[in-house]
Amino acid sequence: MGDEGLSGVSVLIRLWEQSGRRLRERCRGLTDEEFFWEPVADCWNIRPDEQHVGGWSYEYEFAPADPAPLTTIGWRLVHLNAGNRLYWNHAFGDATLTFPDLVVPHTAETAVAEWRESRIPITAWLADASDGDLAEPRPSHLPERRMSAGDQVRTLVEEQIHHGAEIALLRDLFARPHEDYHEGRPLHTDSSAV
Repeated sequence: MGDEGLSGVSVLIRLWEQSGRRLRERCRGLTDEEFFWEPVADCWNIRPDEQHVGGWSYEYEFAPADPAPLTTIGWRLVHLNAGNRLYWNHAFGDATLTFPDLVVPHTAETAVAEWRESRIPITAWLADASDGDLAEPRPSHLPERRMSAGDQVRTLVEEQIHHGAEIALLRDLFARPHEDYHEGRPLHTDSSAV
């Protein structure tokens, strides 16, 4: 089967579905211990945060230090879920969703389920989209504010491939003898309780 004559939409669908299937398979049996595992000190992770809706959040900066902190499996899954929801809401929804609105899943099972659910509207849109739809300018939650629909979906595909491969590697490393630097420190606590 050759790839001649493939449309832009069909390429995006193929990449979206294949990388999603691969990540779903790699997350089968994911434990909370793996989800929170910090293979080096000072990882970005999912942490208790009394100031965030749902009581959990994760570390994130648009311009992290160089080198950027290593991120955990949990961080990567939550980041994929948040990205899918934010891009979708701003490009195709009412453009009101912000990161502080998102409940951050804090178990492996919930994070995988939330990530899978976050893919549904994107998958449905791709199934009905044409190459002309890909060129349509759409609002964005990013500083650029407007991106084509195709660029938004391409970004989500790239993120899924990128973080999916990293999750696979971290699971492979976890399966071998390792250290854990997870400290369980919260991001924010209620200072009035001190």
